[in-house]
Amino acid sequence: MDGVTTAIVAFILACLIFPHVIKNKPQYYGAVACVLLIILFGALDAMIGGIGFHRFAMVMVSLLQIGAIFLLILSAGGLTVKDLAGELANTFEVVRRGGEDKEIIVPLRGEVPGAGRAEREAGREARGRVNLDVPASPPPSAPAPPPPRREDDRGGIPLV
Repeated sequence: MDGVTTAIVAFILACLIFPHVIKNKPQYYGAVACVLLIILFGALDAMIGGIGFHRFAMVMVSLLQIGAIFLLILSAGGLTVKDLAGELANTFEVVRRGGEDKEIIVPLRGEVPGAGRAEREAGREARGRVNLDVPASPPPSAPAPPPPRREDDRGGIPLV
């Protein structure tokens, strides 16, 4: 577990050298606080030394390491927790549907995207219902015959 903490501290120090890597500073500072708490729990574990407290300290250190890694990923990626939750929700929906992209629903002509069902139904009632069982117009007649051929027509494609 000390190797994970070492890698986290190394990344934090690298971010001090290259500050342009960090896009969200509050999350970066949260990761620094997690590392400081990891050090505190390590020191308390060494002082108290009981088997019960050792287990508690290891669980807390593990949770703080997970939190620090999560916060550092968010701070370097420039995402907030809300943005990440939205991305994960979209990913779950795409995986659930079995496609690569999210399905795009195109509204019918005259409908407002995002309008509620009641508004859509009211808009359809105002336009009137279309009965699909009765044909709206008579079926089209046979196509017109082609024009008669001219005497000088050889039947090929004209090249001139």
